[in-house]
Amino acid sequence: MPKLKLSDFEQKKLIARTTIRKRMELKQIRSKEIAKRLNRPENTIKYRWQHPETFRLEDLWIMVSALGLSDQEILQIVRGKENV
Repeated sequence: MPKLKLSDFEQKKLIARTTIRKRMELKQIRSKEIAKRLNRPENTIKYRWQHPETFRLEDLWIMVSALGLSDQEILQIVRGKENV
């Protein structure tokens, strides 16, 4: 069976998830630490990794600061496109 192309929405979710995860890996920050900074249960953060569209703006503001996301990475997350 041929591999199906990801929908635009699924592609945006994947880009947001990988952009944030990549920065977490570079900064060596784990999900548990992010949950603590966001003042959210770790299970909530795990759910939001699977469904990045559920992140709140406040969460994103804190992650931008905590992870040191660049303007390019922020645009990737918001627009859902690589190399914006």
